[in-house]
Amino acid sequence: MVTDRKIIISNGFTSRDITQEPYYVKETKGFDKLSVRIVTSQGFDQDGASVLNDYILPRPMEIHGQIKAFSPEKMQEIKDKIFNLFLPKRNITINHYYGGRNRIITARVEETPEFQFTEVSSVEEYVVCLEAADPYWKDPIETLIPIANMTGGLHFPLIIPVDEGVTFGIKSATLIANAYNYSAVNVGMRIVFIANGTVTNPQLFNVNTREFIKINCEMAPGETITVTTGTDKTVTRNYQGIDEDYIGKIDIPGGGNTFLVLAPGDNLLRYGAEGGEDMLEVRLYYQNKYLGV
Repeated sequence: MVTDRKIIISNGFTSRDITQEPYYVKETKGFDKLSVRIVTSQGFDQDGASVLNDYILPRPMEIHGQIKAFSPEKMQEIKDKIFNLFLPKRNITINHYYGGRNRIITARVEETPEFQFTEVSSVEEYVVCLEAADPYWKDPIETLIPIANMTGGLHFPLIIPVDEGVTFGIKSATLIANAYNYSAVNVGMRIVFIANGTVTNPQLFNVNTREFIKINCEMAPGETITVTTGTDKTVTRNYQGIDEDYIGKIDIPGGGNTFLVLAPGDNLLRYGAEGGEDMLEVRLYYQNKYLGV
């Protein structure tokens, strides 16, 4: 039984540390290993095969746990809490703390907890089976990389000098930022374009790969455009609280339709626009990915 780690399960309704008494975790399966499917083809009289593609399968996971109680009433109460924790048809978030690292993964219940009695009357054991469609563990908090962001200039108590006025904010002159990916694999990100004035055709350019994504549109002051890359590729405009699908605005004829991802290590990214570049602010959000815990 591993005693120097902590596992917290959340389902959107409730959250529970299943490694804290009266809950115990005897064993976990699938928290480390990944399965890879290799697609091959074999020609006539060919020795071996040619690799066409390979991809990582969803991650099957098992938690083998114990609960402890000294009365049937208390035992049933604890069992009900476990049943209500691993709910089917809901996203189950697993927070794993070990060795000073906290990583999370989202899974679905394949088989709800199955309990069985043990030789010790005050202890019952259970097994629950889950599957993570996205097989990677991630950092619990997104990394934020601001590019050309606005820094507030106000401070209180507010004193406005005569004939000088006051600076409400200062725009960073930085055009390029380094988004460092600590993962061993590519990761997607959320690119948020923010217009502080009129902006025409905003874009983000990868200095290393020379790839870029460009949105053909005119942004009004206060408008944001969010581009999601990676597995889910979306472009959404938000103006005055109303969302609009903007995926049709990507610059396909101009070649600016690359949904940029972050390669392992350094990624130098430059923002730009064909008009109103000084009015454009860009924020990058991403989570590092890990093969196991």
